[in-house]
Amino acid sequence: MTPRPLLTFLIVLAPLCAQAHTTRLSGAEITVSGHEAQVALILNGADLDAALGTTLTDSGGKVSATRLRMSQDAVIDYVTARARISNSGGGACFHTRHAVTADAEHVKVSLLWICPPMTGALVYHSTLFNEIDPATRQMVTVKGEASLLALLSAASPRVTLAPTEARFGDVFLHYLLAGVEHIAIGYDHIAFLIAVILWGRRLWPLVGVVTAFTVAHSLTLSLAVLGVVTPPQRLVEIAIALSIVYVAAENFFVHDLRRRWIVTFVFGLVHGFGFAGVLREYGIPRDALVPALAAFNFGVELGQIVIVVAALLLLHLIESRVRALQPAPSRRLVYPVSGGVLLLALYWTAQRIFFQ
Repeated sequence: MTPRPLLTFLIVLAPLCAQAHTTRLSGAEITVSGHEAQVALILNGADLDAALGTTLTDSGGKVSATRLRMSQDAVIDYVTARARISNSGGGACFHTRHAVTADAEHVKVSLLWICPPMTGALVYHSTLFNEIDPATRQMVTVKGEASLLALLSAASPRVTLAPTEARFGDVFLHYLLAGVEHIAIGYDHIAFLIAVILWGRRLWPLVGVVTAFTVAHSLTLSLAVLGVVTPPQRLVEIAIALSIVYVAAENFFVHDLRRRWIVTFVFGLVHGFGFAGVLREYGIPRDALVPALAAFNFGVELGQIVIVVAALLLLHLIESRVRALQPAPSRRLVYPVSGGVLLLALYWTAQRIFFQ
């Protein structure tokens, strides 16, 4: 008869043995070019099935291209959460141009990682399959601007690929595009700009409003990035939403833009802190702080000008269809648009107060 302590041990051990999975050696071929790294991962299909609970492989162990297409998103999410490139100087690297293909028993995952142009080093970090096999290994081959071999494990999950520099041209272009991108997808900033200009059609009042906003947010953006003033980001986001509520509601009572530059200057100070929070997420090269800050700010202004011009053209087009074009805006247009912006801003305010 089996002794009771031994029987208890076997009962506890049995599920663990059933769940154990011994992984095959995976591979990563990384091509380094400046602040970019092309990563090609070769992963065993059975290992991915064990990690994801999928059935990518058939009875012969080969990966089915059809099944892989159906599970492609799950594979990408798993890989990018556990195998990533970072820059030791800081800033968030992001991946793009991914591809997933079947190759006999393996799955090949290709990703292009792009990091901010900062002085530091590109670092590859992988914890693939660690959760199903603590003894898993990955062979890393690096080429391009660096050449090395490394074997990663749970105890040694990262390898430094190559040093990087913050070159002026790279820094300026990167942060210029980042500024344009942020204002293009910053729906709260766009809503604020539209609400501010709804009553404007004359050039100089519009110039005054936009200039006041620009000067104000440039000031607080710089102060926040330099660490002089750093208010809590949650309060900044709530204040931004409330600024939109104010200017949208004001459109029902104030139709003259001549003094609105004062309002936009005050609220521009608040929006500048919001821009600073975004810039910190992109990463700030300390040895190229001035060009990065200037380029990001210029990108925001460039995007802002495009938005204002496009909005004015659209307003003119709509008004010309409502009635003969007049120098003054139509209330039949300004009031509904302001009302829509007001409701949206109230939603953002509630969301940021109660759900963030």
